[in-house]
Amino acid sequence: MYPVTFKLQDTYLSSNYILSLYDMKKTTDVKINKLYSNIGVVSKKIIIDDYVIDTGLEFVLNITKEKENIFIGSDKSLLLIEYYEDEPKIIKRISLPFVMKDMYLNSDKETNFIDEKNTIYYMDGSNKFISIVNSQKPLEEDFLIDADKEPAEMYLNFIQGPGVHLLRFITDIHNGRFFGKIVMIIFSISSLGVIFLAISGTLMSLNITLKRNLYKKRNHRRHK
Repeated sequence: MYPVTFKLQDTYLSSNYILSLYDMKKTTDVKINKLYSNIGVVSKKIIIDDYVIDTGLEFVLNITKEKENIFIGSDKSLLLIEYYEDEPKIIKRISLPFVMKDMYLNSDKETNFIDEKNTIYYMDGSNKFISIVNSQKPLEEDFLIDADKEPAEMYLNFIQGPGVHLLRFITDIHNGRFFGKIVMIIFSISSLGVIFLAISGTLMSLNITLKRNLYKKRNHRRHK
C-alpha cells in the first residue's frame, strides 16, 4: 500500500537463498579465469569489461586470450570474439571435430585444445584442428575458478540486476506465490470462502431484519 514510504522500490534482496527461490543466479555461480580480471562467466553468458555476451552454448568450459582474440570454449563448440568498434562481438562459431576436455595457453601464448583422450591440438589459419605429437611446449594452468564475492556481485548485476526487488518479494508473500501453487490455491479458496461468508452473513442479517420488521407491523395491525 505504501511502497515509497517504506522504500520498497529502492531495496533489493541478494542473499543466495532468496535468489535460488526465484531461479536467479547466485554469487557461487559466477566464474572467472584467474588470468583475465575483466572477464566473468555466468552460466552461458560472458561479461567482458561492461559488455554482456550470450554465447548460446550449453555451458562455458574455459576462456583463453591469444593476442587480440578471445576464445570461448565448450565441449563441442568454439567461439572467437574480437573487438569491433571497442565492443567485443562474436566473430566466428566453430564446431569442434572432437569432444574438448579443456583448453590452455602454451609457453608461446598460443591456445591449445585437449580432447578426452588428452590429445593436444592447435588451430591453424583455416580453422582446422591439427594434433600435436610430443609437444615440448609446457602448458600454463588456465582454468575457470569461483569468483570472490565482490566481483561476483558486480557480474551478477550486469546479468540480472542487484537482486530481487523487495516490493516483488512482499507482494509474492501477500498473494501466496512465494510459497508455491498449492498455497496459492489455498489462498484462492480461502478468499472465495471469505466472500461467501460475507455475502451469506449479510443476507442472513437482512433476512432477520426484514422478518423482524414484518413481525412488528403485524403486531401493530392486530393491536389496532
